[in-house]
This record gives sequence, C-alpha cells and structure tokens, in this order.
Amino acid sequence: MKNTIFLFLAAFLVTASVNAQSTADSIAAKYKLQPMPEALTLEKAFPAIGTYHLTGTTDTTSVVTVSLDSSNKGIVWVEGLPQGKFKAYLKQSPASYRILSQKTESGTQVPEGTLIFDPSTNTLNVELGKAFDDANPSGVFAMNTGTTAGTDVADAGTEVKVKTKTKDSKVKNKIVFYSAVKAVQNTSSTGAIQQEQQ
Repeated sequence: MKNTIFLFLAAFLVTASVNAQSTADSIAAKYKLQPMPEALTLEKAFPAIGTYHLTGTTDTTSVVTVSLDSSNKGIVWVEGLPQGKFKAYLKQSPASYRILSQKTESGTQVPEGTLIFDPSTNTLNVELGKAFDDANPSGVFAMNTGTTAGTDVADAGTEVKVKTKTKDSKVKNKIVFYSAVKAVQNTSSTGAIQQEQQ
C-alpha cells in the first residue's frame, strides 16, 4: 500500500513538471524580450529646444536658438529673430508654444503668436501677430504664402496682412511668419559609422 501511494505521488510530480516545462516553452514562444528603451533625455521631452538655421535668408549665419528657462520647464526663450529675445509658454506637449504679447530687453514690442516645432521635418515655425488658437494651433500657418519680405535678417520673415471687420470697426493686422531648420548634431562617432554603413 505504501508503495502504491509512493508510486502515485512520483507519477504525479513527473506529470506536473512536464506540464510546467511545456507551459514555459509556450510562453517563451509567444513573447520575446524587448531591449530596454533609451533614457528619456531633455531633448526628447522638449524637442523644440536647440539651434536652428533661419530659412528664407541669404545670410547663412542666421541662427535661432530655443532654450529652456532655468526655473520653469514650461517656458522657452527664443533668440535670433529680429524682434530680439522673447519667451514662449508650453501650451500643448511636446512642441506647441504660445507667445504672449511682451516687450523684449531692448524695448521691442513682440505681438502675440505661436511657435510650433515639427519633429518629422525638424522645422521650427514661428508666427507673430495673431492670437494663439487653442483648438488648432497650427492652423495659422496655412495663411503663410511663402514669399519673403526681404533678404536681410531684420526683415527675413514672410508678412501677411489680415483685415478684420466688426460691425463697429475695421482693423488691419500684420502677421509675420518665420521658419527655421534644426541644426542636427551627431554626438557619437559610432552613430556616424552606422549611418555610413547603411
């Protein structure tokens, strides 16, 4: 009797271990371990920060810099446009910013506008002169005709004049558009070698 119970218990343990092994194999067949994602860097969290080259100018040294505020990560400082250094507030993550009407350090008045970074094309688009649209921030850039007002950096933006009528008055607004391409830097030499091999 003791032998029968011992035999039954041994058979049960062997069957359980075989089933456990086949379950582990079936799980391993369905699911593969993925590599760990890279660390979240400041540039990934805030893709608009960086150095840009202003397009629409003959001057190749036209550089626009977008940097984070030291005390508030929801604010970026824009330098290099004719208006001077001004700030923009993060409205929609990751790269839609509202530019409030403000005076620069040099005393230039900057009208309200929109700053949007497009990561697919590495393009920074800035509009000054029209209020930020919460529903469709990028809609204002459809008004950009693409003709530049001049080749000098001081007037390198595309200007569009918009007439607004109300029942009491007529208002003409000047909207200025700027476009800049991000200066992409390859920080690792292995990355450059891998790109050349592909």
